[in-house]
Amino acid sequence: MDYSKENRIRYTVEDVCAMEDHAELVDNTLVVIDRTSVAHNNAVVAITSALEQFIRENDGNCRVFSENVALYCDELCDGEGNLFLPDVMVVCDEAGIKDDGVHAAPNFVAEITSESTKKNDYGKKMVVYGDIGVQEYWIVDLQRNMVVRYLSDNGFIPEIIYPYMTTLSVYTYPGLDIDPKRIFG
Repeated sequence: MDYSKENRIRYTVEDVCAMEDHAELVDNTLVVIDRTSVAHNNAVVAITSALEQFIRENDGNCRVFSENVALYCDELCDGEGNLFLPDVMVVCDEAGIKDDGVHAAPNFVAEITSESTKKNDYGKKMVVYGDIGVQEYWIVDLQRNMVVRYLSDNGFIPEIIYPYMTTLSVYTYPGLDIDPKRIFG
């Protein structure tokens, strides 16, 4: 099925939720996501497991979600037409976690880029994540071997972190450093 913008079909959050495809709604545009690569999966697992272990060891009450859990962005800001499936997100508002997905702002989000998702990860998603109150947003750019971090505390100004220069510190969880070899290895 051709889901391109040229078809002029306007999709709703409800339409996307009813689809069997791995799909997101980004600025009213349907984005059907291809299968992920091994490198993509390794990055998701590395970030997810580091977050889960840190939260568990520090008696945290936040939950870590990875891939295919819906984030209902439009409920959290004045946006329209945005239902995301973040690669990794940490949610601390238990009341916002429902069976159909997350209806609260995550504290942390990581998106792992691919050629098909890069434009939205650096563009519309970054803007929406800032608008809904995400405290820390990472774009793990596998093609460029770098992480671009956005923090709400500094107005979502991008910080580029090259993994060969440093460990990857998670700002929202002081003391959590992730070995970049686990993500980019």
